[in-house]
Amino acid sequence: MDFEHLLGLHTGTRRDPLPIVSIDPLVARALGADVRQVLLSAATIRKQLVRHRELPISVYRALPPCLLRGAYRQDGPRSAVVLFTEPVEPGRHFRAYVKATQAGHELYLTSFLTMRDRDMRRELRKPYPLIRAAL
Repeated sequence: MDFEHLLGLHTGTRRDPLPIVSIDPLVARALGADVRQVLLSAATIRKQLVRHRELPISVYRALPPCLLRGAYRQDGPRSAVVLFTEPVEPGRHFRAYVKATQAGHELYLTSFLTMRDRDMRRELRKPYPLIRAAL
């Protein structure tokens, strides 16, 4: 992930989507996508700045490992919740949402945040089907 590009989205000097990582083909198919590259849009960054002001831009460095190694749980026909615990810092949890466009030609990150232990336990209790376990 290009951190300079992310910074540009964060400051408003860039508008083009940021490629984050290519996800597992099994996960992409489960979301109805014919692509594997997950993108982060300027609109999502603007939304994050409003709803999650406490989230420093530096936390986005955990995004690629989250999407590559996190557990994918399907919460809709074209979307998944991704849950990830940082292995080096076991109490550090992340939740991301990935959604495929209606036509399946693009995958977007729609939300990313940190969670406390109790929030992670609550997420794990939700009855969403597992697409792929955490690696």
